[in-house]
Amino acid sequence: MTRIFLFLISYGLIVVTVSQIIFYFNYRSFGYDWYQIIYFIIHTADFALFVVATIMIILTVYVRVPSRLPSSRE
Repeated sequence: MTRIFLFLISYGLIVVTVSQIIFYFNYRSFGYDWYQIIYFIIHTADFALFVVATIMIILTVYVRVPSRLPSSRE
């Protein structure tokens, strides 16, 4: 249940942060250069949150865990 919760939280964070990053590309219409926009995006908290959420979703999908604890008796 914890893995599903972490997956949903990280997926939601990725959706929100990517949508914010897409909005930052509108600065191109204000006359900013691509280098300035990418530099700005990399230094925002949204990008850091995107990286953390991406790492978290990769870990919840690909890291194997036992189906039950070794201390449980069945």
